[in-house]
Amino acid sequence: MGEVDAARWDRLRSLRSPGAYPTEPAVAGSNACLMAVDADSRLHLLVRVAVAPPTLPPDLQSIVVRVVEGDAGLYLDVSARSHHQAIFSTLANQIVEAVEVQRRDPATAVDRCLDDLRAALRPVAPELGVSEQIGLFGELWVLGNVLIPTLGSRASLLWSGPHRERHDFVGERVHIEVKSTTSSEERHEITRLDQLRAPPGKRLLLASVMLERSIGGADTLATMIDVVISRLGSDGRAIDAFEDALSKVGWHDGLRQTASLLRFNLRDVHFFEVARDFPRLPDDYVPPRGVAGIRYAIDVAALPGLPAEQVTTLLDGAL
Repeated sequence: MGEVDAARWDRLRSLRSPGAYPTEPAVAGSNACLMAVDADSRLHLLVRVAVAPPTLPPDLQSIVVRVVEGDAGLYLDVSARSHHQAIFSTLANQIVEAVEVQRRDPATAVDRCLDDLRAALRPVAPELGVSEQIGLFGELWVLGNVLIPTLGSRASLLWSGPHRERHDFVGERVHIEVKSTTSSEERHEITRLDQLRAPPGKRLLLASVMLERSIGGADTLATMIDVVISRLGSDGRAIDAFEDALSKVGWHDGLRQTASLLRFNLRDVHFFEVARDFPRLPDDYVPPRGVAGIRYAIDVAALPGLPAEQVTTLLDGAL
């Protein structure tokens, strides 16, 4: 894939004529994304769309998005002043990658890439606390290392944790609740009365993710996010759903540079089926009148976990 760089912008500048400016495909042989430089030296990336989106991303300093009509149809015209060439080239390459390689929806790709740039330019304020990072890391690990290898990219559509549902992953016949801890003991806090209740006609698995928090840890939320996106491959719809879910938990790419981003080593992962003698409140338990919420801890250290092959069998075709 050709890269949007200074040499290509310079070539387009040299081809300008009064009242007109030529375009060239960002990727040879494709008209999905076109590059251009106008008479005022403004840089343009024209992204082909089937229909105009109902709303456009807000302007970001000199970078603006407009709908224009070209010879081949409608385009989103993403443009910037020439003195922002370096940062605009980076943005253009990200959009081209999303549209041409990942096959993402063009309007969504433009919107998301601008959101990422906007997040990188604003002052970074940590939005995820310690407990949020520990919990999110476990969910991402299960998604990237268990569900996607078993189910493929559609697994990202099953991630319901960011939507505040009862369980973190919701399938047709199996739900999964992920509990993560940095404690030396395999104990987990249950924060909802119904969190360890399987819905009628479905099975419930609990994934116990044990982590070590360390300044020399091998992984962060950022590395786990990269793993998930890499394993989603070129499925643009799945990537869009995943990034939308991430935004709901307060993640943005500006957090990659913050000192509050924790580092972890994975100690172990066990899967259990929540059934029969699994430690939990009885399904028919009703709290006394006036009790507004219940939290309790479970210890699963002495319980036999499900073999990896059994987990795969349960998940394959059941989610």
